[in-house]
Amino acid sequence: MIECRLIVHKTPPTPGRRYVYLYSVSYEGETIVNRSHDDAACDAARALKARGIAGKALMLDDATGKPRYVINIEKAAKMTVAEGNADGPRFVKWRESQYVSSHSPESPPLGTGIPE
Repeated sequence: MIECRLIVHKTPPTPGRRYVYLYSVSYEGETIVNRSHDDAACDAARALKARGIAGKALMLDDATGKPRYVINIEKAAKMTVAEGNADGPRFVKWRESQYVSSHSPESPPLGTGIPE
């Protein structure tokens, strides 16, 4: 099982801003997900899978070093988190085309989160 570090970035609350926390993930000292506001674990799974890494990943809290959760890389890479007005957050099937078409060529690729 590989180990990744989950880094929490608290942002100042702003009226109308949906996200207050952003999450980065590092693996072997390299940031593989930068400031994700959706589901950093699924974003990290896609980044790890793209590097040919399979199996399970232990997500450690960067501040405390304590385990937060374990993900199955292959399964998590196929999922993302969605939240609607009528229901809370839930896992849904990842469809790259639904995200690629909504980004301009100048915008950061999915999994990089919101720029600093």
